[in-house]
Amino acid sequence: MIQNILEFLIEIAYSFAIIFILLRFLLQLVKANFYHPIVQSIVKVTNPVILPIRKITPIIGSADWSCILAAVIITIVKYVLLMILKVMVPISPLILAGVVVLEISRNVIYIYLFAYIIQAISSWIGSSPRQTIFLSLLDQLTKPINKLVPFKLRAGMMDFRPMVIVLALFLGLRIISYFYAKLVFFS
Repeated sequence: MIQNILEFLIEIAYSFAIIFILLRFLLQLVKANFYHPIVQSIVKVTNPVILPIRKITPIIGSADWSCILAAVIITIVKYVLLMILKVMVPISPLILAGVVVLEISRNVIYIYLFAYIIQAISSWIGSSPRQTIFLSLLDQLTKPINKLVPFKLRAGMMDFRPMVIVLALFLGLRIISYFYAKLVFFS
């Protein structure tokens, strides 16, 4: 019972931490407006973790690698804690490295997936000035992915490109889940 509660708390804490850290990395990567209130909040929440790591990692272009290093460290800590609680069988460091890469990739896909779903739902509802502030940030986040699909899939007023991208994201999740299961369960 206590083991299940601790596992749940580890998963929740990890989920919040990794989402904020990866959002910070992705928003810096797309050069989102640093003075945007949501970006400022994400920066303030993640600064205690990122600033000490930034002293040893480089910033190349717009990529802040301290965010990725923090994501790797937090993911390793999560899996080590799960192994200590005996929720997960111990795995070798090499397999753990693969699991960490897959876990971070899965979280990046989830961020983009939810960004596209929120954009789709908000396009049906209409927007208020508050929503426009949030949606402008999502638009900046998803614009590079939209450029990966070079053609426009339009039928009348509907653009099907986001649906193709969401389908590709779900496919990416399936592929990651396949390799994750191979690493964790069949190693």
